[in-house]
Amino acid sequence: MHSILVPVDGSKHALNALKHALSILQAGLASQIHVLNVQPIIVPLSDFYDYDIIEKAQHDEAEKAMRSACKLLDKAGIDYIKASRIGPVATTIVDYAKSKKCGLIIMGTRGMGSLGSLIMGSTSNQVVHLTKLPVTLVK
Repeated sequence: MHSILVPVDGSKHALNALKHALSILQAGLASQIHVLNVQPIIVPLSDFYDYDIIEKAQHDEAEKAMRSACKLLDKAGIDYIKASRIGPVATTIVDYAKSKKCGLIIMGTRGMGSLGSLIMGSTSNQVVHLTKLPVTLVK
């Protein structure tokens, strides 16, 4: 059996992805769930911002983004691995999945729409193209 990586950002779509992963785990089709939040790299725009302050703020944001996901898993009595990283979001998700030998990535999509995706791209779209793993997208 394999582990499932569920990247979360605090959105309802990410929580829906986690619920889907939870159902797969409870059906005995996976061995473990990894909950990951990735904060993008923020470069201080001036000398007035201390990198340590920015890093602490990002850590706090990651904890906030994972709160509802962890609460759901705790309530279900499921052991899981919680992690946060700072980096390019899609690449960091793919690298994490590879390093932890996950067999599946399940992630939410915000449903930006085709025009928004064309202009900006989306994290989920980037992950699909960067990984060789199966990726399930959940609205």
